Amino acid sequence: MRFGKTLQNSIYPPWKDKYLDYNKIKKLLREDETSPQGRSGGDSTWSEKDEENFVHELVTIQLERVNQHQVDTAQKIRDRTSAIESKLQQTTDGTAKTDEEKKNVANEVIKELDSISKEITELKKFSRINYTGFLKAAKKHDRRRGQKYRVRPMLQVRMTETPFNSEDYQPLLFRLSAMYTWSRQILEGEQARAESSGTSIRPQDEYKAYKFWVHVDNLLEVKTYILRRLPVLVYNPQSLKVVDSSQKDPTITSIYLDNDKFELYQAKVDKTDEASSVRLRWTGQLADKPDIVLEKKVVSDATNSRDIRITLKQKYVVPFLKGEYKLEKQIAKLEERLGADAKEVTDLRNNVSEIQSFIAEKSLEPALRASYTRTAFQIPGDDRIRVSLDTDLALIREDALDTDRPCRDPEDWHRSDIDDRELEFPFSSIKQGEIDRFPHAVLEIKVKDTKYTRNNAWLADLMSSHLVKEAPKFSKFVHGVAELFEDYVNSFPFWLSDLETDIRRDPETAFVQEQERQEKQAADEVAVGSFISKSMLASSVAARSKIGSPSGMAASPMAKRASISRAMS
Repeated sequence: MRFGKTLQNSIYPPWKDKYLDYNKIKKLLREDETSPQGRSGGDSTWSEKDEENFVHELVTIQLERVNQHQVDTAQKIRDRTSAIESKLQQTTDGTAKTDEEKKNVANEVIKELDSISKEITELKKFSRINYTGFLKAAKKHDRRRGQKYRVRPMLQVRMTETPFNSEDYQPLLFRLSAMYTWSRQILEGEQARAESSGTSIRPQDEYKAYKFWVHVDNLLEVKTYILRRLPVLVYNPQSLKVVDSSQKDPTITSIYLDNDKFELYQAKVDKTDEASSVRLRWTGQLADKPDIVLEKKVVSDATNSRDIRITLKQKYVVPFLKGEYKLEKQIAKLEERLGADAKEVTDLRNNVSEIQSFIAEKSLEPALRASYTRTAFQIPGDDRIRVSLDTDLALIREDALDTDRPCRDPEDWHRSDIDDRELEFPFSSIKQGEIDRFPHAVLEIKVKDTKYTRNNAWLADLMSSHLVKEAPKFSKFVHGVAELFEDYVNSFPFWLSDLETDIRRDPETAFVQEQERQEKQAADEVAVGSFISKSMLASSVAARSKIGSPSGMAASPMAKRASISRAMS
């Protein structure tokens, strides 16, 4: 579907006049007067005045209107939320004396909370579709009228300065959740109260993941900071061991599958329930005949995911993807060793069936390659904290969408022009438009035991320091598709505009920002603390302030030390 139609279908009627006027932008661009390659046709000329009018309309008028609506609506939502908190206060300050009066208040509050929740959802959709529209419009300009002027870099920098694509709803959602819980307790009585107090935030055997970007200038400092606390390990899907000094960090390759509509990409960008991804992964060069791990990951919400993995030899990858090979030999050997009714046999058979059914149902094919060098940090035998640092990240088209000039042989599962020649980063021979070299390293920290983490100040220091930029929703797959298949998709991740800015931060500035975030979080907690039991609030606050995100950490001693050092120098 063309983006103009997608935008039209996405409009929330009460806000219909607040969206990007995509048709007006196209008229100003006079795209019907140019060929797709940007060569002017007929007597058409693109003057300085045309350029000035286009940029003024896009960057000043349209962006300002969209951003102002975002700012105004977000403020109204916050004001409504505060008003509901005041109303709910009646159930604790004696204003509502009888149980019936308290229930009436709770019912009114829940109706208002439902309305606010819906508006937050619509505002998030509003932000994303307009964000995508601005990038699409800038791309049209740069492709057709960009011989002298390029608008997209300037637009992306401008968008990073506006809140419409970077609003953090998490503190607000925390407040809404607390009020929902308190209202339900009033309506449902002691049973709901007992269930709420007995519910843990997260099972202890699950990981919470944090992602960051690391500028190349800070890479060595981040590495040395981590390895002073955690040893460097050899990364291997089957095992982890302390690294040998003669070994270099391994190259990992992942090939992500999707269909010609990029449904898996869209589900991840939209954060729909049960967003899935499927990839083939191996370590090193294919010429060394490594095992290929085929993995399906299902992410059900921000913290929970389920992985299914099977291991294949290279010669079986194509037959497996086509549904012609079902690991019969592996299953037979497992049955012979453990018995036909063993759980391991049943699980393997079910995994094969689930993955193949999903591939067939969605018509999935190899679409995108991610190649990167991984440094892993972990104490052997202790998996409570796992850290990985990926560098030299290259994202490469692996598709056969263009039948006349496919990037990959449609009958094969990978690009032989890369693997037969054992190409490595920076993949200089890959054509422009088929590769995106990510400018930063990607740091991921996975935490299992939250108490253990809170007692390790070094981890909190790193996550809130000037050395890293928080990138909580970053995905290699999503980023690669957004950059290399932008003509095929009608929604982009918000982090694209951050790539046009310098992610390095002055230590003093980082410290001040951390203090401001702490103050804002404290204000949010006070807002709900008056009508939530102390035990319930304590557990929620601990989970969010200590491990929810780097912005929720205590002010970083690392930042303090850097600030002091800077002041003395």
